[in-house]
Amino acid sequence: MKKSFWCMMFAVALPLCGCLNPHLSSMGASQMIVAHQPRLAVNGDTSSLSVAVDAYGGMKMTGRNIKDGFTGGGTAALNYRPFGFASPFYVEAALGGKGGKASFDCTEGGKCNDGYTAWLTEVGKEKFSFWSLQERLSLGADFDLGPIILGLGAGVQIFEGGGDFDDIRDYLGRQNLAENDDEGYGVKLYSSARLGARLGQNGVIMLESGFMWLKTLNIALMLGYYHPSGFHGGVFAAEKVGFGVNFGKTFSF
Repeated sequence: MKKSFWCMMFAVALPLCGCLNPHLSSMGASQMIVAHQPRLAVNGDTSSLSVAVDAYGGMKMTGRNIKDGFTGGGTAALNYRPFGFASPFYVEAALGGKGGKASFDCTEGGKCNDGYTAWLTEVGKEKFSFWSLQERLSLGADFDLGPIILGLGAGVQIFEGGGDFDDIRDYLGRQNLAENDDEGYGVKLYSSARLGARLGQNGVIMLESGFMWLKTLNIALMLGYYHPSGFHGGVFAAEKVGFGVNFGKTFSF
């Protein structure tokens, strides 16, 4: 009798307990692929103001309850060193847009209820389109230790977006099959750490890690090369963006 009572109570509580539902979030709540221009004199220019523009593409997307996505987009970043080009301190403002497709998945083993699992089996493996706009404002510093560059940054990132992916998230939330962490827009905290090496007259190579905070943690790793001519490129691995490449040009003023 006691066993039957607890089984009945669990069956009633399951659809009411949001903590037992998988969590879904906007594709805009992911890292921006931004080329952070190191202190590098481009063609002898020592300006404290630079603008980096980039295009990128990513495949094999991974993340919480998503997989098998691909994305492409572009970013523009304004980097200003208020105390001159030789100063380690900077202010960076970036704007970007991206789009692509992604499939839903179940990566939270204890939170994928029977209803979500059944829906996932029938529909969720399809790829659904998405788009998003992202804006970031950050402060930081890049320190020179001989030929080595150490950098830190922190700020906020705003995002908004839509598409079939967000429509499906909304449907799953209304059916109480999943919990949505945002409504397709929001703000997240951002931090970064960089390690670079100067290659003499051949430019700079830099490894950067990025972290997005609030409700979930999103991580990205980017390895980039910056040529004295201003051209740059690299490879990256980022949650909700995938594994990919970026390339672009930095302009100094």
